[in-house]
Amino acid sequence: MNFEYLRDKYQLSKIEQNILKYLYDNIDNLKKIGIRKVAQDNFTSTTIIYKLCKKLGFEGYSDMIYNISYSSKSNDTDTNVDIFSNAYNQLNLNLVPLSKTLKESKNKLIMLLGVGYSQMIANYMSERFVINGFKCIANTHLQLLDKSNSKDVLLIAISNSGESSSILDVVQTAKNNDIKIISFVGNENSTLAKLSDFPIILKGFEKFPNLKNPPNTFFSEVLLLFECIISNID
Repeated sequence: MNFEYLRDKYQLSKIEQNILKYLYDNIDNLKKIGIRKVAQDNFTSTTIIYKLCKKLGFEGYSDMIYNISYSSKSNDTDTNVDIFSNAYNQLNLNLVPLSKTLKESKNKLIMLLGVGYSQMIANYMSERFVINGFKCIANTHLQLLDKSNSKDVLLIAISNSGESSSILDVVQTAKNNDIKIISFVGNENSTLAKLSDFPIILKGFEKFPNLKNPPNTFFSEVLLLFECIISNID
């Protein structure tokens, strides 16, 4: 990892640089290290770490940890699968069943859920749904997730890590009230994927050896797959 590049791009303070270095130095045990432990070992607060997560464009601490771990794993694993192959494979797996589910939900209210960049994707998807004749909102209204609405609401959640607490709280409420859940998620072993009735796994592609800071392709893959599906609903 090029710390000077990240420092200059994101205007990282000294403590933020130290936190990142600490995370990469402990990359093999990241999933076992909680945010309080990171704060304690770096003589800082959890608030500073949350601010660093947001500055780097992540939904939260879990999202940052997942991306750092996945990036490291991708660098150690040779693969010939590219972003288009990833999306194509997921399209083949999900086009028919997801199109069927959405067609059956034509008279339901679709509630889209996201945080950070995922919220931007949710807003776009909401507009596309409306244009295609669906009832859709990209805001969270917990009263709509009441058990009495179990047959009238479809929840679609978007999260790269699948561990964003604000998303999981809403999804768990929907699950408890028998509301069908579709998710676009980057981690197949995440809590979100396990809670979803229809998890769509988009792991992203990070093999860009000529770039200092490889792009996160998760969101572009979500959009690509969504466009293919929404354009092919009868």
